[in-house]
Amino acid sequence: MVPGAVIRTRLVLLTAGGKGINVARVLRALGDSAPMLIPIGIDDRGRYEALLTAEGGEFTTVEVPGGVRVASIYLEEAVNRVTVVNDAGWPMSASDWQRVRATAASLTKPGDVVLCMGSFPLELPAGSLGALIDDVHGAGGRILIDTAPAWLDEALDHGADVVTPNLDEAEATIASVGGDLMDSHTEHPDTVRPRAEKAALGLCERGASLALVTAGSAGVAMAHDGGVTWFPAFPVVAASTVGAGDSFVGGLSHVWSRSEGDDVDWAEAVNFGVAAAAASCEHVLAGGAEVDRIREIFGLLTRETEGAAR
Repeated sequence: MVPGAVIRTRLVLLTAGGKGINVARVLRALGDSAPMLIPIGIDDRGRYEALLTAEGGEFTTVEVPGGVRVASIYLEEAVNRVTVVNDAGWPMSASDWQRVRATAASLTKPGDVVLCMGSFPLELPAGSLGALIDDVHGAGGRILIDTAPAWLDEALDHGADVVTPNLDEAEATIASVGGDLMDSHTEHPDTVRPRAEKAALGLCERGASLALVTAGSAGVAMAHDGGVTWFPAFPVVAASTVGAGDSFVGGLSHVWSRSEGDDVDWAEAVNFGVAAAAASCEHVLAGGAEVDRIREIFGLLTRETEGAAR
């Protein structure tokens, strides 16, 4: 990667992208139903739906003007480094968002776990995410939010059940600044852990019921009820770390969705999420974890936790 140079790639892989789509891949691997609601730009709808269908995705779409946002992910051969460039995407009108909200409300049933993942379209007015959260709660559902700092603030104000930002997003939310640069993963794990724990507690002080701050290869900080717990990551030889946080949400929600009401073993859910994230990193495809590997890693993590407790 040389700024200002002309660079030729050796291999190109094209997949349907998006945080929610990565989560759905993990859930399908675990045998769960993973229906998706996706606003799709009319310019690219046919191609995008074909990619989703080819991998077995179950989805409902809402057609909106424009195209589909593009992310370019560069995996270098010479060094173990991944660079991600996320385009800004197309703006969405308030009326189009109303159609998305109405569809979400119609699909949500009592007890459902709704995962709201990814960046929000440009030009949506303040209150758009809060209204969606209120819709889900009104339908009897529970909702997890994983989005950019500007919208995470709103999620905290409207009582999202769980928030799962990465460390950079969490710190940007607490500091009320933009989160355009994500680089905490380049720092040593020993310096990242206390920052993640502080950020998770800070999100709870801002209104989060349960805050899970992912910190890459270091681990995950979980805060609720005034306390914080640290869950170390499971070390693997990574083919790509893209989508690891999404895979974590997939594993977490696999356990959460099987729980009755508020009776959730969050330690089990987080460890299962950590296992899914680690298994995903062994594949180039974001969310491309294998179920046997997830369960193998989860078993190892569970034995480590039980050993530490004794």
